[in-house]
This record gives sequence, C-alpha cells and structure tokens, in this order.
Amino acid sequence: MHHNHRRVVGVALGCAALAGGTGVGLAAASSSHTHKAAAGAPASRLDDGKALLPQSAITEQQALAAAHQAASGAFNEVDLEHYQGRLVWNVDVGRADVKVDAADGSVLGSSEDD
Repeated sequence: MHHNHRRVVGVALGCAALAGGTGVGLAAASSSHTHKAAAGAPASRLDDGKALLPQSAITEQQALAAAHQAASGAFNEVDLEHYQGRLVWNVDVGRADVKVDAADGSVLGSSEDD
C-alpha cells in the first residue's frame, strides 16, 4: 500500500509540473488515495543513488515538493548522493540544481545549470 501512495503522489506532481503548477496542492489532495496510477506512468525520477534510498528519511516526492519551492520549471533528473557530509536529494528543476537534505527536507542550496 505504501508503494501505491508514492505512485499517486508522483503522478500528481508530474501532472502539476506539466500544467505549470507547483504540484504541492495536488500532492496533498492525492495523498489519501490508494488506487493505482495510470499504466506506464513513471513511479520515480531517481537516476543515481538507488542504493541510498533506505538511508533517506524523506521520500522522493517530498524532495520534489521542497525543490519546487526553491526553483520553478519542469522536473528532470533526481539523484540521491552525498554532499558536504550529508545525504541529499539532488533535483534538477527547470534550469536549477536544487539540493534537498534527505534527513529533514530542508533546501540546502540551489544553483543554475549551464
């Protein structure tokens, strides 16, 4: 059941990003649903760092929501990695590269991609 929750939130966030919204409202509205996401919808944008998932206190969807508060644009690649001694979600949002602390969801920094 927990796995289905992640899919629904991920689809809500992805749809909101395509529509130009932040996805936060849709994610909150979808969090209580337990039905499955549409067939073929990606459950995760995670590229590198899958082995580190058990060490993260926040979900990928929570990291996406935090990153979208720091930068606007469409989501691209997401990595889970070590940065300055911390485990972070590295989220590409629009032209920005946003680092979200995997322990508490706080945004540690954001920089423009070239």
